[in-house]
Amino acid sequence: MPASTPTTTVQLQCMKQGGPLEIVHVPYPTPKEDEVLIRQKVVAFNLVDTKQRDFAVRSSKFPCVLGLEGGGVVEAVGDGVTRFKVGDEVAGWEWEAFQERVAAKEGMLFKKPSNLTLVEAASMPDCLVTAISAIVTALHIPLPFFSSLPAEGSPPSSVLILGGASAVGANAVQLLGVAYPSLPIIATASSKHHSHITNLGASQVVDYKSSSVTADIKAASPNGIGVDIIIDCVAAGASQTDICDALDKNGSKRYSSVFTGVDMPVLEGVNKIVTLVNLALNRPRGNEIIAEITKLVEKGIYKLPLPVRVIRYGLEALVDILDEVKKASYKKPILIL
Repeated sequence: MPASTPTTTVQLQCMKQGGPLEIVHVPYPTPKEDEVLIRQKVVAFNLVDTKQRDFAVRSSKFPCVLGLEGGGVVEAVGDGVTRFKVGDEVAGWEWEAFQERVAAKEGMLFKKPSNLTLVEAASMPDCLVTAISAIVTALHIPLPFFSSLPAEGSPPSSVLILGGASAVGANAVQLLGVAYPSLPIIATASSKHHSHITNLGASQVVDYKSSSVTADIKAASPNGIGVDIIIDCVAAGASQTDICDALDKNGSKRYSSVFTGVDMPVLEGVNKIVTLVNLALNRPRGNEIIAEITKLVEKGIYKLPLPVRVIRYGLEALVDILDEVKKASYKKPILIL
């Protein structure tokens, strides 16, 4: 990676909508109040990064810095920071992660759990928060082991998670499985991932490649009547247009769709709720969610949902490999700086 200087640091900027991505030297950042300056060691990349590059889904301003999550070592802290000190290893939601040094809000960071590597910790926050947004904010299903989340609402009688081996899907399976051990959770995934998704908490896993996948899901549901709700993590409904037939006709018929930019039609009478990645963070006490990750992981309440895959080294490598996230499944793609 091109070296920084005593007065500058390095960013990977998206120069305009659609690209290109270029390495740019910028002034060395100083953390503001409630901010933590991190020397990045690792960044994770997500589908939303390509969506920002191609469709400006987060911001219409260009040039911009892509990336939502990463991890590294604290170099400095701003006024008011109490949870971190210089030298701490941290990870979290960094908003503009694709840079050598990033100033992030204290509330968006968590200390690296003692039982995870920094690479593993950096792979967690974005898709975990997205799954929480789909479950708690969109569907009003409580997750009692998160003290910062609201207790209002009630669990469904059963749930279907489309894309169980995706990063968001694996998080959703585990979150619901921990919160409600007796809840019937059906997930779709490739057959080679069935064992892992079951270990995360799924009651049944259905092969999404099956020619009768909707019928298979309904048959796997309690009493074969269909599921109460659907959480679609991978825009499966866009191609599997009969997926709403897997809903119980007498159930709540709610369909929580994680935003991908792809429209998914649903049957009349089905309540479709589009889930944005940061919905949970925007609610009261939302800035406390990420800070809870350390405690939950170290206590064994929550575990790394998917293995990670280090793809390349060096910030400049993202120019060539960012689109690999479009075909990533089961393993979270990571880049080490």
